[in-house]
Formats: sequence, C-alpha cells, structure tokens
Amino acid sequence: MILDRKLQLELLEKMSSTYPNLYDFNKEYKHGTSEYDTAVANLYYLMQHNLVQPCSVEVSSAIGAKGIKSFQFGEPTINQNGIDFLADDGGLSAILGVVTIKIDPEQYRQILITRVQESNLPIEQKHQAVAVLQSLSYENIKHLSTKFVDLGWDNLGSLMHLIQNIPT
Repeated sequence: MILDRKLQLELLEKMSSTYPNLYDFNKEYKHGTSEYDTAVANLYYLMQHNLVQPCSVEVSSAIGAKGIKSFQFGEPTINQNGIDFLADDGGLSAILGVVTIKIDPEQYRQILITRVQESNLPIEQKHQAVAVLQSLSYENIKHLSTKFVDLGWDNLGSLMHLIQNIPT
C-alpha cells in the first residue's frame, strides 16, 4: 500500500519544524521517482484529513486524460489541526473542544424525583425521599450530585457494566 503512517508522521513533523512557513520537500524527493510519488500521495492523504493546508499538493489533469490526475508538491504547510494532532495533549483543539453541560438545579431535582417515583422502593420510602428532595437547597442538590458521582466511581465495575450496555 502506498499509504505509510510512519512517512505521514515524518512529513507532519518536518512541516511543523517550519510552521507557519512552508516546508520544501523538493529538496528531499526527486520528481518522477517512486519515493516522490509515495511522499506526495501521503501528503495528499493528510490534506484530505485537513491536517495540512490545501495548497500543500497541486493536482492537475492533462487535456483529454479522462480523469487521470497528476500530483506534485505545492506549498506544503501544516495547519492547526496537524499541529494539534502531533501534540501529546491534543493541543488547543482539545481545550476548545471541551463541552460543558450545565443542569439547572431545579431540573436536576425533578429528574431525581422522577427516578425515585419510578423506583422499586416501598411507597412510604418514595414519599419520604421525594419530600427530602423537595426540601433541599440548590447547594445541597449540587452536593448530592457530587456524591452520586463519587458513588459511581466507588462502584466502577457496576458503572462500567452500565456504560457498556448503553444502546448506541
């Protein structure tokens, strides 16, 4: 196969060494050789995955070539996605891609009450639990949610079983 993960990593690392400027692969690969074609194909693959700038590979077709294209180095330049891909920590994309979920304490209270009412507890215990949940302050609701997370981690085996059985 012409695609080579080791070569792709090497290409990205070389381009990152000259970022934000281009990296001249023509100094390393002689046009018309199989090594050149392999390097360009791998760079094109990286371009398709948006790890390098679109100008990194030039694509041309001869008149009457019926879909046959020619590929050569353009201005090979790594982009932000390529740099973040190389970063051990996921780069800035990992930081910017964080999703924060905020649940209104009152909505969370209603979720808890619903779960209690749907539980197998005896009716008297359900009434007591609902009364306690209705009387809790917002701070106590937040504290309770932290305790639920702790309880989940303390029972990690059961939690993992639950997570693995979530329908997708």
